[in-house]
Amino acid sequence: MFGTVGTADHNPLLDIDTSFAAYLNARTRSYKDHIVGGAMDYAFDADFSVKQKITTFSSWSKVHKNLISKEIPNKLKRLFQSTDVAGSLKYSEIYDAVKVCAERMQISVPTAYVRNAPNKYEIYSVAAEGTEPFIVVTSGLADICTKEELRFLVGCECGHIQNNHCIFNMAAPYFGVNNLEELEDYSPSESDSSVKQIAGTISEWLKLSDITSDRAGIICLTNPQDYPSVVSSLHGKGIFTLYKKDKLELGELMKLYDVLHITPARNISLPSDCTSIEKRILAGLEFLSCETLYTWRSDLNKEDVHTVNKQALEVRCEIILNAAKEGA
Repeated sequence: MFGTVGTADHNPLLDIDTSFAAYLNARTRSYKDHIVGGAMDYAFDADFSVKQKITTFSSWSKVHKNLISKEIPNKLKRLFQSTDVAGSLKYSEIYDAVKVCAERMQISVPTAYVRNAPNKYEIYSVAAEGTEPFIVVTSGLADICTKEELRFLVGCECGHIQNNHCIFNMAAPYFGVNNLEELEDYSPSESDSSVKQIAGTISEWLKLSDITSDRAGIICLTNPQDYPSVVSSLHGKGIFTLYKKDKLELGELMKLYDVLHITPARNISLPSDCTSIEKRILAGLEFLSCETLYTWRSDLNKEDVHTVNKQALEVRCEIILNAAKEGA
């Protein structure tokens, strides 16, 4: 026989908060535990510091206000009219990837809008004040990606959402950053040198933010060790618009990493022809042995992995990126 619940006058079960707000608070409690100094514990330190620098630009507040009040609401309105929402019955592979990645990153599940564009391979996310986060994917991207490739890309977008990247990504064109290759070839006059400086800072941040988002994508992969092959495959499919012309020989890169991984930080050097996508992959590979990865993925076996702390990881990644920049 079951015992009585509470007293005749009061049922303690009624004190349990079953509201959706309470559910979200409980759902994100561990995510809050991953915030250190105002940033996510896996985020690349240089990404965070340069992003803060961008907010000091005199024109930032005007651009930010325009994005929040006009561009994002208009974009959302157009999406309602021209896309489908991924669900369990339609575009289920995208829906499943978003659910898995949101759970891994401990965020609320973003809405996934799918644009019917068979020949376009695009994915991006939007999150800002007053707007619930959403991810936009083209049907062409979903068609050419494997399950793990899609999970990595969606994981990267969850990372962009979680690290407040989206508003900065959307602001880039306002400062003249549409294509990094065009920017590198651009020679400013004295009158627009300040514009060049701002554009240069944002273009630098775009690549730094990729290091952070890759770490989120790695966390979301079924097997994080698949990261280099997944990124290499996506690059070969033309997914990464910032790195389209960069060569990538994964076999040679992995041989380089075998040496790099056992090299003390002070002795790290890279070939003069090391490309941007190769730097990105090398930095991601360093994250595979960081303690932070295993705090997010307690299901992974790290017995045979010599882990390093986050501080050591950041030192190595900054040297990798700067050494390659000097040799470019």
